[in-house]
Amino acid sequence: MTQDVVITNPHDLTDRFEQLLGIGVALSRERNLDKLLEAILLAAKDVTNADGGTLYRMTDGRALKFEIVRNDTLGIAMGGTTGVKIPFPPLPLFGESGEKNMSMVAAWAVHNDKSINIADAYSERGFDFSGTKNFDRKTGYRSQSFLTVPMKNHENEIIGVL
Repeated sequence: MTQDVVITNPHDLTDRFEQLLGIGVALSRERNLDKLLEAILLAAKDVTNADGGTLYRMTDGRALKFEIVRNDTLGIAMGGTTGVKIPFPPLPLFGESGEKNMSMVAAWAVHNDKSINIADAYSERGFDFSGTKNFDRKTGYRSQSFLTVPMKNHENEIIGVL
Protein backbone atom coordinates (compact mmCIF):
# COMPACT_ATOMS: atom_id res chain seq x y z
CA MET A 1 0.00 0.00 0.00
CA THR A 2 2.94 2.33 0.17
CA GLN A 3 4.91 3.81 -2.66
CA ASP A 4 8.68 3.95 -2.78
CA VAL A 5 10.16 7.41 -2.97
CA VAL A 6 12.68 7.60 -5.77
CA ILE A 7 15.29 10.28 -5.25
CA THR A 8 17.53 10.83 -8.24
CA ASN A 9 19.56 13.66 -6.75
CA PRO A 10 21.56 12.77 -3.60
CA HIS A 11 21.19 16.39 -2.44
CA ASP A 12 17.40 15.81 -2.29
CA LEU A 13 17.95 12.99 0.20
CA THR A 14 20.25 15.16 2.31
CA ASP A 15 17.71 17.99 2.21
CA ARG A 16 14.94 15.61 3.35
CA PHE A 17 17.03 14.32 6.28
CA GLU A 18 17.93 17.84 7.34
CA GLN A 19 14.26 18.83 7.10
CA LEU A 20 13.22 15.85 9.25
CA LEU A 21 15.91 16.59 11.84
CA GLY A 22 14.82 20.23 12.02
CA ILE A 23 11.21 19.13 12.48
CA GLY A 24 12.20 16.73 15.25
CA VAL A 25 14.11 19.42 17.13
CA ALA A 26 11.26 21.93 16.79
CA LEU A 27 8.66 19.41 17.94
CA SER A 28 10.69 18.37 20.98
CA ARG A 29 10.74 22.01 22.17
CA GLU A 30 7.04 22.79 21.74
CA ARG A 31 4.86 22.67 24.87
CA ASN A 32 1.61 24.18 23.52
CA LEU A 33 -0.55 21.29 22.25
CA ASP A 34 -2.30 23.31 19.51
CA LYS A 35 1.04 24.56 18.21
CA LEU A 36 2.55 21.08 18.43
CA LEU A 37 -0.28 19.42 16.48
CA GLU A 38 -0.22 22.20 13.91
CA ALA A 39 3.54 21.83 13.51
CA ILE A 40 3.12 18.08 12.99
CA LEU A 41 0.50 18.59 10.27
CA LEU A 42 2.40 21.36 8.50
CA ALA A 43 5.65 19.37 8.60
CA ALA A 44 3.90 16.29 7.20
CA LYS A 45 2.39 18.41 4.40
CA ASP A 46 5.78 19.86 3.62
CA VAL A 47 7.67 16.55 3.63
CA THR A 48 5.06 14.86 1.41
CA ASN A 49 4.49 17.90 -0.83
CA ALA A 50 0.77 17.70 -0.02
CA ASP A 51 -1.67 20.46 -0.96
CA GLY A 52 -3.84 19.75 2.06
CA GLY A 53 -4.00 17.85 5.29
CA THR A 54 -6.21 17.01 8.22
CA LEU A 55 -5.32 16.04 11.75
CA TYR A 56 -7.94 14.21 13.83
CA ARG A 57 -7.78 13.60 17.57
CA MET A 58 -9.32 10.60 19.25
CA THR A 59 -12.24 11.68 21.46
CA ASP A 60 -13.58 9.02 23.80
CA GLY A 61 -12.44 6.08 21.70
CA ARG A 62 -15.66 6.34 19.72
CA ALA A 63 -14.86 9.11 17.23
CA LEU A 64 -12.16 11.16 15.54
CA LYS A 65 -12.58 14.91 15.97
CA PHE A 66 -11.34 17.28 13.26
CA GLU A 67 -8.57 19.19 15.02
CA ILE A 68 -6.77 20.94 12.15
CA VAL A 69 -7.67 21.29 8.47
CA ARG A 70 -5.47 22.90 5.82
CA ASN A 71 -5.75 23.26 2.05
CA ASP A 72 -3.31 25.53 0.26
CA THR A 73 -5.15 25.77 -3.07
CA LEU A 74 -8.43 26.73 -1.42
CA GLY A 75 -6.80 28.91 1.24
CA ILE A 76 -8.40 26.88 4.05
CA ALA A 77 -6.87 27.07 7.51
CA MET A 78 -9.12 25.88 10.34
CA GLY A 79 -8.49 24.63 13.83
CA GLY A 80 -5.14 24.65 15.59
CA THR A 81 -3.89 28.13 16.36
CA THR A 82 -6.11 29.84 13.73
CA GLY A 83 -9.09 30.32 16.05
CA VAL A 84 -11.34 29.26 13.14
CA LYS A 85 -13.83 26.59 14.20
CA ILE A 86 -14.10 23.45 12.10
CA PRO A 87 -17.73 22.89 11.05
CA PHE A 88 -17.40 19.17 10.28
CA PRO A 89 -18.82 16.55 12.66
CA PRO A 90 -16.48 13.94 14.16
CA LEU A 91 -15.88 10.72 12.22
CA PRO A 92 -17.51 7.80 14.00
CA LEU A 93 -15.28 4.83 14.75
CA PHE A 94 -18.30 2.60 15.27
CA GLY A 95 -21.73 2.22 13.72
CA GLU A 96 -25.07 2.47 15.51
CA SER A 97 -25.05 -1.23 16.43
CA GLY A 98 -21.43 -1.17 17.64
CA GLU A 99 -19.72 -2.55 14.54
CA LYS A 100 -16.36 -1.07 13.56
CA ASN A 101 -16.55 1.66 10.93
CA MET A 102 -14.25 0.27 8.25
CA SER A 103 -15.62 2.40 5.41
CA MET A 104 -13.76 5.62 6.26
CA VAL A 105 -10.02 5.63 5.70
CA ALA A 106 -9.18 7.42 8.97
CA ALA A 107 -11.34 4.98 10.99
CA TRP A 108 -9.81 2.02 9.12
CA ALA A 109 -6.32 3.27 10.05
CA VAL A 110 -7.33 3.35 13.74
CA HIS A 111 -8.97 -0.08 13.78
CA ASN A 112 -6.09 -1.73 11.90
CA ASP A 113 -3.28 0.34 13.45
CA LYS A 114 -1.82 0.77 9.98
CA SER A 115 -1.07 3.54 7.55
CA ILE A 116 -2.85 3.50 4.23
CA ASN A 117 -1.85 5.16 0.98
CA ILE A 118 -4.67 5.81 -1.51
CA ALA A 119 -3.48 6.88 -4.97
CA ASP A 120 -6.85 8.24 -6.13
CA ALA A 121 -9.97 8.56 -4.00
CA TYR A 122 -12.15 8.55 -7.12
CA SER A 123 -10.98 5.14 -8.30
CA GLU A 124 -10.47 3.49 -4.90
CA ARG A 125 -12.94 0.74 -4.02
CA GLY A 126 -13.80 -0.30 -0.48
CA PHE A 127 -13.81 3.08 1.23
CA ASP A 128 -16.50 5.72 1.54
CA PHE A 129 -15.21 8.94 0.00
CA SER A 130 -18.67 10.52 -0.23
CA GLY A 131 -17.68 13.30 2.21
CA THR A 132 -14.57 14.03 0.16
CA LYS A 133 -16.52 14.04 -3.10
CA ASN A 134 -19.21 16.28 -1.59
CA PHE A 135 -16.48 18.70 -0.45
CA ASP A 136 -15.05 18.66 -3.98
CA ARG A 137 -18.46 19.39 -5.55
CA LYS A 138 -19.02 22.35 -3.23
CA THR A 139 -15.55 23.86 -3.67
CA GLY A 140 -14.57 22.88 -7.22
CA TYR A 141 -11.52 21.14 -5.78
CA ARG A 142 -10.32 17.70 -6.93
CA SER A 143 -9.08 15.62 -4.02
CA GLN A 144 -6.82 12.84 -5.14
CA SER A 145 -4.30 10.95 -3.05
CA PHE A 146 -4.44 10.27 0.68
CA LEU A 147 -1.72 9.09 3.02
CA THR A 148 -3.45 8.29 6.29
CA VAL A 149 -1.31 7.54 9.34
CA PRO A 150 -2.34 6.67 12.92
CA MET A 151 -0.68 8.93 15.51
CA LYS A 152 0.53 7.30 18.73
CA ASN A 153 1.69 8.56 22.09
CA HIS A 154 4.79 7.36 23.97
CA GLU A 155 2.77 4.39 25.30
CA ASN A 156 2.00 3.24 21.73
CA GLU A 157 -1.69 4.15 22.05
CA ILE A 158 -3.44 5.67 19.06
CA ILE A 159 -4.34 9.27 19.91
CA GLY A 160 -5.30 10.51 16.49
CA VAL A 161 -4.88 10.27 12.74
CA LEU A 162 -2.91 12.41 10.32
